[in-house]
Amino acid sequence: MPATPVHGLSGVEIGRAPGELGRLQAFVNTLDIEQGTDALATPAALDTWFRREGLAEGEAPDCARSADLALAVALREALRSVLRSHVTHRSARAVAAAPPGDRNADPGERLAEIAAGLHARLTSDASGAVLVLPGESGSRAALTRLLLIAAEAATLGTWDRLKVCSADDCQWAFYDRSPTRSGCWCSMQVCGSRAKSRAYRSRRATAVS
Repeated sequence: MPATPVHGLSGVEIGRAPGELGRLQAFVNTLDIEQGTDALATPAALDTWFRREGLAEGEAPDCARSADLALAVALREALRSVLRSHVTHRSARAVAAAPPGDRNADPGERLAEIAAGLHARLTSDASGAVLVLPGESGSRAALTRLLLIAAEAATLGTWDRLKVCSADDCQWAFYDRSPTRSGCWCSMQVCGSRAKSRAYRSRRATAVS
């Protein structure tokens, strides 16, 4: 599986999630807010990404449509909202910037809506082990596989360690390996340092005024 793109510090892979969870992390990080790039800009790009990440097993190439892309982007941003809620600290600026109706909204509400429209099925392998697999084909099957990864992570206790950076101009998904699970930034040296500098300047300006 390809590595999650490096972000923040050149040559350093920051906060890579373990195992299959790294695929979901990479999905959220297809949008790089800081660089202004989106790896899922077209249906063809969506197909390419699914194949590269091994999520389009047995599917015909170049099958995504505009509606599939819209669903994928909606799922990505719903996941980002949930991962944002995993952070113990959220900047006041981010809360103030959110629409009034969204400030107290359940972060999982939109994710639940999308998940309800996707389908999985139960089966078993030759040994009798029960498996949960996508119940559809094409891009919808790939999106279902991503949600099954999230479900497995919740069972393993790793789901709430996957977060998005508290920096409003970053929001990069990272895996919090700290013992206290209290990480707020994808990189303390980059986004954490910037946040501390802004807070310091704000306190100085308040003191002067």
